[in-house]
Amino acid sequence: MKYVNPNATINGLDGVLDPSEYVRQLPALAPDLPVGARAFATDAGHYDFSSRRCVKDLALGRVTVTEDDAGMRLDIGFRHNCWKHEEDLSIGYVGVSVISTCAARICIAVS
Repeated sequence: MKYVNPNATINGLDGVLDPSEYVRQLPALAPDLPVGARAFATDAGHYDFSSRRCVKDLALGRVTVTEDDAGMRLDIGFRHNCWKHEEDLSIGYVGVSVISTCAARICIAVS
C-alpha cells in the first residue's frame, strides 16, 4: 500500500507497521472508491491493531481468476488468525482488464 510505512519506529520499536499516513489520506481517496470498497476502507477497526477487524494479521489464502461474457473477475481470499479474528476476508473485483503481480523479480501479467 502506497501510504503505509512497513518499517516505522514507534515508541522506540523499529520495524513497526504504521498505517497513519494512509488513514490521513482516506478522506481524499474514499470518494473515488466503489461503495463496498469505501465502506471497507473507512472502517476504523481495520487500522486498530487490537481490533478483531484489523487486516494486519490476515494471510493470503487463495487467488482465483475467472472469465465469462462479462469479462474477468478476480477473487482474493485471506485466512484469519484464529487467535485474533473470527472470520476470513474475501475481496472480489469484477470487470478486471489486467492483473499484474511481481514476486522475487518474476512478473506475470494477465489481460
